[in-house]
Amino acid sequence: MRENDLIRKLRERLRDPAGVVGIGDDCCVWTPNGSTCLSTDTIVEGRHFRADDSPALIGRKAAGAALSDLAAMGAKPVGATVALTCPTRWDALAVMEGLLAECERHACPVLGGDTTGGEELVITVTVWGEAIANAHGPSRLVTRSGAAPGDLLVVTGPLGGSLASGRHLRPEPRLAEGQWFATSPYVHAMMDLSDGLAADAPKLAAASGCGCLLLPNQVPVHDDVPVMSDQAKAACCDGEDFELLVAVAAEHWPALQLAWPFPRRLSTVGWLVDQPGAFRENSQGRVVPLEWSGFEHT
Repeated sequence: MRENDLIRKLRERLRDPAGVVGIGDDCCVWTPNGSTCLSTDTIVEGRHFRADDSPALIGRKAAGAALSDLAAMGAKPVGATVALTCPTRWDALAVMEGLLAECERHACPVLGGDTTGGEELVITVTVWGEAIANAHGPSRLVTRSGAAPGDLLVVTGPLGGSLASGRHLRPEPRLAEGQWFATSPYVHAMMDLSDGLAADAPKLAAASGCGCLLLPNQVPVHDDVPVMSDQAKAACCDGEDFELLVAVAAEHWPALQLAWPFPRRLSTVGWLVDQPGAFRENSQGRVVPLEWSGFEHT
């Protein structure tokens, strides 16, 4: 499909929210309503998906992965732009339909972007969101850097097996959960799990000036992890789960559990500690350096 034909079809497909200028101008225009956060995420053929994957699912993944970054801040989506590099062997409109459907599912209008040809399919999604109104105090965006030694590390769902099952193409950004956490004074830091708990927990800890101690036997294992594998290691290392990792004040953990309004249960997976570095409890109950790693971009 020619670039102008694709843009024309997208213009026919999309409607701008009131007071917003979207596709069709040189820039999109909106008026921020308080604190705003922005994130850009790129997926590349051969690295994040295969050439025989469904175009619609690839579009869904591109949108879902980007929206998960907003969930990690506790933000409400406001808008998105998309840069699409698409070879002629791919159905560009099918890719965009999957992306648009995912954005619409989460009330995030696509307001602009760019299209071009190329050798490989590459999708870059930029999303922005705003802090939600908070009845318990000032609205806020939750960063990785507000935690302290003694905080519990908590995840919002089971981990592992996303690639083997194809679940990595159907990310579920935990937007409602992230916004709920942002209203709690007991939540000190948060991030999404895209590279695996073993890779991401040390990032949150380092950003907060702490170390981390993981408890692999307490990590919830997703049904997608093969039974015969090292399930605890898979749950910590597989990546692309897009659950939230949250640092919670330990003394308020029971109250937060009781107030939790979502059906998926929260699980404690470790602690933040004074000593810099990353550690885990082994099968003998001893603390050892964390030698596991998650997914790392090269």
